[in-house]
Amino acid sequence: MATAASDSFDFGDLKRALEQSDADTLVRLYADDAEMVIVDRNRPPSSPMTLKGREAIAAFWRDVCSRDMSHRVGHEVVGAERAAFVEECAYPDGCHVMSAMTLDLRGGRIARHLTVQAWDEVSCATG
Repeated sequence: MATAASDSFDFGDLKRALEQSDADTLVRLYADDAEMVIVDRNRPPSSPMTLKGREAIAAFWRDVCSRDMSHRVGHEVVGAERAAFVEECAYPDGCHVMSAMTLDLRGGRIARHLTVQAWDEVSCATG
């Protein structure tokens, strides 16, 4: 039988993993059947990028965490079944990315992850 402690989501783990580019820890925070949806200029609401399952989400985070960039997490709001926050990223060439994320939580894991993000249009070649 699961205890309440094992069913709670630790936002601090997520924040540390994002800010330290720790893909392995990020992947462990997702449910096996999790879904991630990303909306941005190149992936509009009518055709977002949708990743289904921990394996697909793992490939995404391994790619993001392998990039030379810094991450800062803030503006978090955390509840028992949902969390929301903003992540600000910066590449060495001066390009900045801002992402607003919401997480639906189930059993202490991320069940659904929605990201809406924007890049500096002038300094970033691609997004």
